Amino acid sequence: MCAKLDRFTNEVGFPIGCIGVTQNNEIVLGGGGGAGRSGVKNRLSVYSVDSKAKMLKPVCELVLSNDEDAPTCLAVHPKDRVLVSSINRSVEQIKRGENANLRAFEMKKKSIKEGKAAVTVCSTSDFDYQKCVAFDPSGKLVAGGSTNGTLAVLSYPLLTPAFPFIEASDEVNDVDFNSSGKWLAVATDDELKVVSTKDGSLVQTIDNPHTTSGTQAVFRFARFGHSKGVLSGLNRQDTMGIKNVMYTVMNTRTRKQAYIAIWDTQTWTRLTTRPVCNSAITTFAMSRDGRLLAFATASLNIVVCDAHTLRVLLRIPAAHSFAITALAFDRETKYLVSGSADESCQVTVLPDQWPTAFDMVAEMIMNNLQTVIMFLVIVFAILTALYLRG
Repeated sequence: MCAKLDRFTNEVGFPIGCIGVTQNNEIVLGGGGGAGRSGVKNRLSVYSVDSKAKMLKPVCELVLSNDEDAPTCLAVHPKDRVLVSSINRSVEQIKRGENANLRAFEMKKKSIKEGKAAVTVCSTSDFDYQKCVAFDPSGKLVAGGSTNGTLAVLSYPLLTPAFPFIEASDEVNDVDFNSSGKWLAVATDDELKVVSTKDGSLVQTIDNPHTTSGTQAVFRFARFGHSKGVLSGLNRQDTMGIKNVMYTVMNTRTRKQAYIAIWDTQTWTRLTTRPVCNSAITTFAMSRDGRLLAFATASLNIVVCDAHTLRVLLRIPAAHSFAITALAFDRETKYLVSGSADESCQVTVLPDQWPTAFDMVAEMIMNNLQTVIMFLVIVFAILTALYLRG
């Protein structure tokens, strides 16, 4: 199971809350100590990956005010050298209703310059924050969801509302645009809504998240497929293009198991639901080519799956020493980058070709060859004894 992949870890000096990847595969990290915590600055930092030296090299950085919150989410523009990040203003500004939290930043060669900002968290409580953000494929829309249930879709670069904000039933856990940019998925614990990006009108609602056995769950993440391939191994007579599906991550309400479900976005029927780990999933990512899924668990493991079959390709146990808060693939699917509250960023070098299921079984047998031989010897001895008695 690709157990010998190269991995290297860099200490960055601040808790990481979010990760992005630029067009030239630079890594953007957002995080910090939050408001009023001396000694741990809030930052947006850009690094280049030096795989030979096995390290991240600083490119540019912006140190943010400690009177404000740390970045809670970020998204890199699909075409321009720009990112948007949600950073709550000071407590006083929030209480006055002046929390222009969603901010645009231009990444220059040696600096990061702040640009326009907009209010997307409609709350006067400093406990509320924007939890997720995403650009549409064209880069003309940016969507964000907040803990108070506000869904904001803004036109970029003006950062003005594309249509009136929508109030969800609960805090928004995830947002994602489909490959055409015409639909936006909005995930809360109890329901998944798909809305039109033209006017915010409802396209579809999926509620009552549960496993195939009926166990109650919550929607944690939702992502549209965008690979050119087709699904396989799902007990279907026909084939289904990846672009026509949606992936949902569901944690059981006991947080003891997590599942990934695949939905047909033409009929809105569930194609399959697979258990993927015995722990809650805390963060989730899809590769740019749509071939790979990655997630981190509350038990601090990182898992990589084949998006076509949901077959597990890689497990990294104890990847970090504290909560894993963010994952991202680079643009060419050469690296998987993970960030943690333990102030470390890990880069896993991915193989050019993943092993087949047969290769993985063969490797497992070879890695446990001694145990297999002993088992066969014992079985042979038992059968021989029974034969001699009989």
